[in-house]
Amino acid sequence: MRSQQVDRLLAFGQRMKRLVPVIAVVVLVGLMVALRARAFSDPVPMQRLNWLRKGMGPDEVQTVLGPPTRIYDSGQWTYQRPLVFGFVNIRWQEDGTYDGDFNYERF
Repeated sequence: MRSQQVDRLLAFGQRMKRLVPVIAVVVLVGLMVALRARAFSDPVPMQRLNWLRKGMGPDEVQTVLGPPTRIYDSGQWTYQRPLVFGFVNIRWQEDGTYDGDFNYERF
């Protein structure tokens, strides 16, 4: 009886050994598709960028876009998401309000 259980376990192990490379390939392809979709998505959704209006204050812009990824000494704000090829720059007028224009870059 014990010999049959051992034989079944060995047979199961052999089947699993053949499935491991197939499972690995399926997982790898799935990850590549997900990363590609993420990498070429918008750094900031265009719908949100279209909500911006000239003269908005920094708090209003943050309400629409969230906190910037980086703020430069010049005052320019940059928005960039991890694993996304691109960014959006927001510039400000002398009075500290949004100038109505943004730089949208995708690589």
